[in-house]
Amino acid sequence: MSVLATKARLAGLLKQLNAAWDETRATWTDDNARDFHQRYMVELTAEVEKTLLAMDGLEALMRKVREECE
Repeated sequence: MSVLATKARLAGLLKQLNAAWDETRATWTDDNARDFHQRYMVELTAEVEKTLLAMDGLEALMRKVREECE
């Protein structure tokens, strides 16, 4: 699987997770839900977004290596 395909899959999974979380938050509105959101969802989303950016750099590096090896 290519880096771009893996990146697209990861982005899609994050989108699905956030959609499911939004649905859950519609009915789970207490302090525990707010705590869960802050402790897990905010951090996870930020880390996945950083990973997606890093994957762009990795793809560019791999493309350069392929070009230099031709």
